[in-house]
Amino acid sequence: MKLDRREVMGAAVGAMLLGASGVPAGAKAAQKVSFRHGIASGDPLHDRVILWTRVTPEGDPPQSLQVEWEIAKDADFRRVIRRGTTLTSGAADFTVKVDAAGLKPDTEYAYRFRCGDVVSPVGRTKTLPVGNVDNVVMAVASCSLFSTGFFNAYRDIASLDRLDLVMHLGDYTYEYGGAPDQLGMSIGQQIGRAPTPAHEAVTLADYRERYACYRSDEDLQAAHARAPWIVVWDDHDTTNDDWVGGAQNHQPSEGSWEDRKAASVQAFFEWIPIRPPEAGKPRVDISRTFELGNLATIIMMENRLVGRDRQVDLRNPTDVTWNVLDMTGPDQPALVTDPAIRKDVLTAALTGKPVPAPYEVRVDPESLRKAISRPDRSVYGHSLEEWLSGQLRTSVAAGKKWQIIGNQVVMARTTGADIVDFLGPEGWQKAYAQVTPQLRPWLKQLETLPDDLPFEFDGWDAYPAARSRMDAMLASSGGRPVVLSGDSHAFWVNSLTDAQGRQVAAEVGTTSITSSSLGNMLGGLELGPLFSGSCPEVRFCQHLTRGYSLVTLTPDDMRVDLIGMSTVLQRDYQRFVLKSFRLPTDAEGHIGQWEDLTPTA
Repeated sequence: MKLDRREVMGAAVGAMLLGASGVPAGAKAAQKVSFRHGIASGDPLHDRVILWTRVTPEGDPPQSLQVEWEIAKDADFRRVIRRGTTLTSGAADFTVKVDAAGLKPDTEYAYRFRCGDVVSPVGRTKTLPVGNVDNVVMAVASCSLFSTGFFNAYRDIASLDRLDLVMHLGDYTYEYGGAPDQLGMSIGQQIGRAPTPAHEAVTLADYRERYACYRSDEDLQAAHARAPWIVVWDDHDTTNDDWVGGAQNHQPSEGSWEDRKAASVQAFFEWIPIRPPEAGKPRVDISRTFELGNLATIIMMENRLVGRDRQVDLRNPTDVTWNVLDMTGPDQPALVTDPAIRKDVLTAALTGKPVPAPYEVRVDPESLRKAISRPDRSVYGHSLEEWLSGQLRTSVAAGKKWQIIGNQVVMARTTGADIVDFLGPEGWQKAYAQVTPQLRPWLKQLETLPDDLPFEFDGWDAYPAARSRMDAMLASSGGRPVVLSGDSHAFWVNSLTDAQGRQVAAEVGTTSITSSSLGNMLGGLELGPLFSGSCPEVRFCQHLTRGYSLVTLTPDDMRVDLIGMSTVLQRDYQRFVLKSFRLPTDAEGHIGQWEDLTPTA
């Protein structure tokens, strides 16, 4: 059964206008409430789906609220097939989550909630298929910093005629607030878009308010109402560059790391339509699988809080060595050993201030190579690496055509891209002047860092041993693995190869909904050609377009349309297809090479 989009929209408007339609006499609640954060569904299976909403009480909040839910075969709710009642309270921030079971496979449904005589908007959801599957269409999204743009890409997702599910790969929210000094607010102040609270999110109350701010956005609400979502978090859903034991953006003055992590995880489970982990798994392990009949297994990976090793930190003297050089003779720089001079020069460099002449600061490359090359370092954690290997084998043994890995940071090797050489001396100095002082120490080291080393240390390039283990795992699976990645705020189409140059998987990196890329931060520079021209695994890259990826999966191939928004700085936008690619299979059923389907001018 297929629900028409206009039918659902009409039913939603009708529900809001009629209010008490279908509510038994005497069911009015004494407490005035609203559904101002919309509705959502997620984690679909072949016979069930999570339904979500939040009830906002007006005035003093009650101890609890009774909420009814119903799911129907039609948007007018003449054929209701499941209904029930549940309670919510301040302990769950008045959010509601129901695991609606007893549904039919590969079927669209309408759903809604009621609290007293107030009826929620109507949402569309869909169960996963079983058996033979001809095709599945999914939108892939990530990275939506509230202050840097309007959620036009979410509105576009909501308008799609065919959509089976939405995969969100993290950074659904950001920790940064709406005060002028917060990241992104240089844009937010220009377009009148500031998240609440104004300060950085640290406590449970902060994270709850941040989710409430995001979910008040009508475009995000529309995208959630369109189809079920499968969501994982990334770092900014807690704070920048987090790992098991801390984060780059968590300071001792912000309290306990464990308390902050627990607060962000609690708010995530309250506000996102996701099931809790299986019994026996830690609460932070949101890795899970979804079966698309005989077509594919979706394997969603957690890459932050289960087993991620700490990122190499250029400011940490136990990780790398910074050399101070006397450049009086530029052709023969002399290593400075005087402790007082080293302290003054390094302090200036690491705080983004000008380094006094005639000195220069450079990272010792050998110390950096040693730090990132430790064989035990992992992105997922060793337990999740083993879990992923088992899921791949299980999927292939079950005869699934594809193994889709929901990943966060881009997996392709991107070393070899010399940004400084690409821009030239004048272009580099102009770009360097564009970035904030906080980013300049990191950017400055690109001038002298050998191009066999990564230019950032949160991605797979900075965990080479973990990437080698992934190569071996993907190659031995015998399947058709495709990695879907977010995080980078750029589009990528990659072919992943092992050390011998054999293709082991394909990768699609989706751009951000709003968040700025490295190219944006350097003054609007398109760095894509640099990466595709310098990195053998990169077939296509583009840094300056915001949007999402539309993936169509069939038994024989996968099509990827990179969907761009003409702007996110105002609500009026034009949708365009930046590029389209097809991933075929060869005569033996293995992954082939990417084919560019984009019409030539």
